[in-house]
Amino acid sequence: MVKLKIAVYGLAFLITGSGLLHAADLADGFLGLKWGTNISALPEFKKLSGTDDVGYYQNPTKIYTVFEVENPSVIYGFYKDQFFATYIQVDTIRVFNRVKDHISEKFGTPKTILKMKINQTIYRWKHKDIKIKLKLFETEGKMKLAFYYRPLSNQLNQAQRGTIPETPTPIIVPDDKLKQDARNSRRLNEALDVMGF
Repeated sequence: MVKLKIAVYGLAFLITGSGLLHAADLADGFLGLKWGTNISALPEFKKLSGTDDVGYYQNPTKIYTVFEVENPSVIYGFYKDQFFATYIQVDTIRVFNRVKDHISEKFGTPKTILKMKINQTIYRWKHKDIKIKLKLFETEGKMKLAFYYRPLSNQLNQAQRGTIPETPTPIIVPDDKLKQDARNSRRLNEALDVMGF
């Protein structure tokens, strides 16, 4: 009854067998797994997908109770075989709001990002070397909570940025007519912006 009462008041996780998640524990690891642990030390983990450097795994030997749901979808991310992220599916908006409130209480007001074109809202918090993201994909009705160990996730982000090709510098020198057309187009766009289009 005490665990249920705590969960109702906003504890993000009630994990069977490993106790409650605390901020101090979060800095060291997640769900009993230390950040940076090599996947080779986890023979029970099964790979779901990935590339050469990034792999996503589940542990089919453990049953978790997360957000009052037994055996939720908990996915572990590994970069260069080191544990760097955990992703947890959130099934209801009630749980989503409770988790957001609890994390805000623990770590402060989140930075909120609204992506209007894709109807996505992202709440972000930071705690020591951990980045926490709570995402709402409004069009699909999907919700996800993610925890990232920044020393490794920053390396991954940097590596991924290196694979994006640079936009080549145009070799065409615009003539006076092209320059005038560009100015007219810019003026039209400014007028449309003023009118709310």
